[in-house]
Parts: sequence; C-alpha cells; structure tokens
Amino acid sequence: MPERITVTSALPYANGPIHFGHVAGAYLPADIYVRYKRLTGAEVLFVCGTDEHGAPIQINAERAGQSPAEFAARWHEEIKRSFDRLSIRFDNFSRTSRPIHHETTLAFFRALYAGGYIFAKSEDQLHCDHCQRGLPDRYVTGSCPRCGYEAARGDECPKCGHSFEATELGDPRCKTCGRPASKRPSRHWYLDLPKLAPKLETYHAERFPRWRQNVVGEVKKYMADLRPRAITRDLSWGIPVPLEGAEGKVFYVWFDAPIGYISSTREWAVAQGDPEAWRPWWQDPQTKLVHFIGKDNIVFHALIFPAMLLGQDEPYILPDVPANEFLNLEGRKFSTSEGWFISIDEFVAKYPPDTVRWTLTRSAPETRDSEFTYRDFQTRVNAELLGCFGNFVNRMLKFVASRYDGVIPAAEAPFGPEEEAALAALARGVEEVGQALDGYSSRTAAGRLLEIGYAANKLIEDAQPFKRLKDDPARAATTVNVACRLMESLALLLYPFIPQTSKRIAAQLGLAVQDFPGSRRWSDAARPADPAGRRIGKVKHLFRRIEDETVAAEVEALRARAAGAAQTASPAKEAQSKGAKKKKKKKKKKDAPSGPRAEIAFEDFAALDLRVARVAAAESVPGADKLLRLELEVGEERRTVVSGIKAWYTPEDLVGRQVIYLANLAPRKLRGVLSQGMVLAATDEHDAAVLLQPEREVPSGARVS
Repeated sequence: MPERITVTSALPYANGPIHFGHVAGAYLPADIYVRYKRLTGAEVLFVCGTDEHGAPIQINAERAGQSPAEFAARWHEEIKRSFDRLSIRFDNFSRTSRPIHHETTLAFFRALYAGGYIFAKSEDQLHCDHCQRGLPDRYVTGSCPRCGYEAARGDECPKCGHSFEATELGDPRCKTCGRPASKRPSRHWYLDLPKLAPKLETYHAERFPRWRQNVVGEVKKYMADLRPRAITRDLSWGIPVPLEGAEGKVFYVWFDAPIGYISSTREWAVAQGDPEAWRPWWQDPQTKLVHFIGKDNIVFHALIFPAMLLGQDEPYILPDVPANEFLNLEGRKFSTSEGWFISIDEFVAKYPPDTVRWTLTRSAPETRDSEFTYRDFQTRVNAELLGCFGNFVNRMLKFVASRYDGVIPAAEAPFGPEEEAALAALARGVEEVGQALDGYSSRTAAGRLLEIGYAANKLIEDAQPFKRLKDDPARAATTVNVACRLMESLALLLYPFIPQTSKRIAAQLGLAVQDFPGSRRWSDAARPADPAGRRIGKVKHLFRRIEDETVAAEVEALRARAAGAAQTASPAKEAQSKGAKKKKKKKKKKDAPSGPRAEIAFEDFAALDLRVARVAAAESVPGADKLLRLELEVGEERRTVVSGIKAWYTPEDLVGRQVIYLANLAPRKLRGVLSQGMVLAATDEHDAAVLLQPEREVPSGARVS
C-alpha cells in the first residue's frame, strides 16, 4: 500500500500580500516536499486556504471602507495568484469564511465542550477609553513580557516568537489611536490545556526525538508554564460562539484557523463527489500529517492544535511540525507596512519564478534566521542555476545539435573512469537528496543536488568530448551519451525545486513535456535509461545573467519604497514611537574599528598567495562547536580548510559559494583535521563573520591581487 501523507501549510492571513519570508517559511518547502513524495509513489493531499477572521481584518476593512468579507475576499484572490505565479500548487485552497469551515469549527468546539475541556471565566480585558471599545489582541501593542521588545503584538512577539495574552503586555496601547489601554473585566471561554497535558506529553515524547530543536525548545518552554488558553474574543467579525450568554463573542482566530486544514480537506472531498473521503486523510492511523509553518506558529501547531485534536470524540492523527525560522530582507525584517518587502508580482514579472524558488531554497531559514539579498540572488542565479545547471545543459545539447545532427549518440566505447565517477556521484546524490527531503530539509537537498550538477560538469571537463571527437570519436560519443543520461536525471531531480526549468530541460532533451515527469519515479534518476537515438529539441539558454547594475537598481528601489512608507507613517505609530523612545535606555556605543597596523613592504604582501576558491563540500568537525571542515576547489586542485565560522554559516550555506582563500599559509592540525590554508572573512557590527567573495563569478583558482 503506498504511503499516504496529508500536508498543510500555515493558512496565510487575508490581510495583505504574502512576501518572500512567508514563501520561504511555510509554502515553498511544503510544495517541494509534496512534489518529491509524489515522485516516490506516495499518495499526497496538499491543502491550505486563507485565514479570514480576527481583529486585523476588521481593523483594516474599516480603514478601507469595506466590509470584512469584501476585504478578505480581495486578499484571498491576491494571495492565490501569488502562489500560482510561484508554481506552488495546492489540491485545495479554501477560505475560513466559508460555511463548511464554520460548520467544522462548531463541531470541534461542541466536542471539546462536551468532553469538559472548555470552561468560562471572567478576566480583565484591555479597553481603549478614547475609542470607547474593547481591544482584542491585534488592536493593541506594547512591550513583550519575555524579551521586552517594544512593538510586540497583542498575542505574540515578532522578535522572539513568544505567544501570550494581551493583558500580559507591558505599557499596552491602542493601535488605532496610540493612547494607553486600560483593563476591564470580561467573560470568555478557555481551552483547558492543563487538563490535556498528559495526552500532550505522550505525543511530545514520541515526536521530540525527530523534531527540530527550535520546535522542541519552544514547546518545552510553553509546557513548563501551561495555562488555559482563551478561545473567544469580543468582536463582530468571526464565528459566533454558540452558547447562551456568549452574545457578541466570536472564536479567537487561532482557535478556528487550524481547523481550516480539516474544513479545506472536507471541501476537497465534496468536490471529488464523496463527502466522507476526507476521513482517511485525518483519521487513518496509517496516514502521516505534516504541518509546514514558520517559528511564530510553533506553539499553535505543535501544542494547541494537537490538544484540540486530542480532545475530540473521534480519533484524529497528530502532526509532525517542521517549523522554519524567519527570513529577513537585506539585513532587516520583512515589513509591508514599512515598505521593506518585495512584491512577488513585480519580481516574477522581471525574473523567472524558478530563480526565486531556488534562491529561497538555498537560503531557507531551517535552523536559524537567514536573509534574502539581491547579491545572493545574483550569485545563486549566475553561479548555480546558470553556471552549473545551465552551463552543463547548454554546452552538451549544443554539441549534440552541431556534431551529431541533433541525435543523442550511442555509447560506442566502454565507460571510462570519468563516466563511472559521474554515474556513481549521481546514484549517491539521488539517495542523499531524498534523505534530506524525507527529513524536511529542502535546503540540504538543494545543496546535494548542486553537487550532482558539479559532478556532471566535471565529467565534461575531465573527459573532454569536444577535443576527443576527432581522435577518439567512440570515447567522445560515450561521454556525450552519459552526459545526456545525467541531464535527464537532473531534469527529474530538479522537478520538486524548479519545476518549470525541469520541464524545459526535458523538452530540450526531446522528451514529451506535457506529462513530464509522468510515471517516472524518484529512484529512476539513479539508473538513467540509455537515450541513444533520441532527437533533441530546440536548444535555448535556461537562465540569463543577473548584472551588477541590476542588483544596485533593485536595492535602491527597495530603499526608496521604505523611505516613502516612512513619510506616510500613521499618527498612531508616531505616538507609539514617541512613547517607546522615552523608555529606551542609551546604548553603549560599539568601539570603532582600530586603525591600520604597521606598514609592510610590497614584497610582504606579494608573498601571500590569495586565490578564489569554490566550496565543493562542507561539514561540521566532530566534537567542535565552532569549526567547519571545508573542501575547496582551487583550479584543478582540492584543498581542505578548517574554519571557525560555524556560528554564522551552516554547511548548506557554503556549498557552491566562491570564497577568498589564502593558499600558502603553513598547514596546521585543528581537532585532528589538517587545515591547508584559510578562508578570509570580515567582522560586521554585531561581531559576526562575513565571508569575502568576488563581486561576480570568476574562474576557480584565479589569483587575488
């Protein structure tokens, strides 16, 4: 029986556009995983939808002069279009404002209420005397009770990710007028999480060994101080609470939102003509459930929603939760309100969607925060997509077109060591990429996939079919035949990551593109079929180079947008800012960089053999907290370097990157590993290491002077 997997991505909030940070955290990793698992033969259902209730939508709808329903409908369509443009494909993309979701949420609530897991009590709620209304969490801001961040929201802190009740905020203020909030008693209903704690502990004990440490750590902190959680709010927009005495109350958006995964699945089942077809995807113990989310949603998906599932009177499966950290933009957090974001629609109008998918995957914030920069985007496109995959495909297929009349030649000679090495690297890479994706690490998988691309290029460099064609045509034909096998495998392996490019490679190889990858399976890539005799398609470049001028213009446009947003800041924000500034303490100035050291002669500098090198492989040094072992390509040579940069770079960050390498530093052993030189780095204002690299791609081994 094939593996069955239900995959969800966090419901995007229908309050504005999604940005690259959202895509990198919850949606692109899920899409890659789904495409991969289907290639393995698994049955996968991928559901999502827009989260359309809660205070922020009500606030912004009022500002826009629209009803909350009209406002949410507009953003539902905008968000869905952004996903479509990035080739992120859901089996069902629903809305929490639809009747089927309201029905599902009420059934969930009634089961919890009947089971004794919900109770009512009166507690203080924040109130704005100036606006004369109660303040649900998203109507209020203040300082985080954990880290002190002064612009925390009323339910969670965007800086440390901690979730809390609005009444726990320090110096709470109304987001509408900026004035201080007061407290008034109000009756609400609570989910009794402590009562569900024994069931949660059993669930966590089974899952913790395979979960990421960021998830485990956040759950443990919350469990250590587990309290009942309010599930109702005083709002007019949302799902009304069906109890006497609950007039004017709706369910808290974080109670009803995760139920949206189930209602989306139910909606899908109805569309299939079988309303009960949703049950195996949520209630069959053989089904695997995976939530892809960002770190700000960890508690809700790894603790609160599982508690809600455990409190039902029907058997529900429980999720794996591969949560990602945050993706920043050019050194700052993404912020649509501050203009510090990239419009997905504008971006994909200028650059192929696959360039975005690849760049976000290569810098995915899986274990720590990472960032998108236009310079990194340029490197990923020029050095990896164009320089590795594009170069290999274009060179070989142009050679087939010009020297073999567009027909892939047969292998006329036995495989030599070059072909054997390339095929071995392919077989090893197929297994390693699959293992990484099974472990929810698309970033690691992309790094391993890049190594297959380098192995394919190495085959061409080592076997030299262009030169051998005249003197040894049989050997040249064999190399070309094997290269085309590798190319077909790469097309299949690239499909989860960059699906449009995958199909373009298939088309240029002469394969039927309409159904690609069709019935092919992931394991087929390790044993590519002989393509001899197939006529290739029209050969075209897969990617175009990103120039330095383009990078500079994009960064300048980003800064201009942010400056424009700053000039139109709302009076409430200005009031909040003034209040926050009064409380800030003066920070100690960071010491300025020291001046130049003593002069050296030119001959001393000339003695340094500085080279450009490419990181071919990277791994942690066993038993060392700060060290990474790097294998560098320096022209035709390979060198090993041990570098103390583990705190700032993961091995996956480094593979494929060009660095500046001091080649003639005397070798020395570090933790038992012989280090043959040094990679150069600067130190930023936060004392973090920043590796030096060429402004643009240059040949590996080039001298630096």
